[in-house]
Amino acid sequence: MERQPDGSVVQRGHARIQVEAGWLGAEFAQLLAGSNAKIELTDDFITAAWRKLCFNSAGALSALTMKPAGVLRDEALGNVAMGIVAECVAVGRAVGAHLEDGLGQQVLDGYRAQPADSINSMLADRMAGRPMEIDARNGVIVHKGELHGIDTPLNRMAVALLQADEGYPCP
Repeated sequence: MERQPDGSVVQRGHARIQVEAGWLGAEFAQLLAGSNAKIELTDDFITAAWRKLCFNSAGALSALTMKPAGVLRDEALGNVAMGIVAECVAVGRAVGAHLEDGLGQQVLDGYRAQPADSINSMLADRMAGRPMEIDARNGVIVHKGELHGIDTPLNRMAVALLQADEGYPCP
């Protein structure tokens, strides 16, 4: 799902949403019954949330470069994305997520498989001059990393650069 600068949303395929198993998750799934959303109940929501965060964290590079997903087809930026994800994996594991070793490559392959013009919500927000989800994406990796003694220099840099830019009009 891509939020466009004008506030509209482009859904490229079916939405997949993982929610915690239990009565609240089941009720949420019922709200979206009959829609194009595929709701999956999971007993390991921590892992599901951190896996999703691994994908979202690399998206900061699109917001930083002001370019859609195709920018991660570049070799150097692909390596940076894998480093951002490696930090997220380390922190996620420290908080109890069960994340596989090859997740960084999976994330990069996922971005490279998307249409080159795919725009994530952080880039759409930056382009439109809206507040970005900096703390909910890369910021949480930095904060939780600090709590667990894990250094997160790439995510820290992404947060600093995005926060420095927030509030300034885009070219």
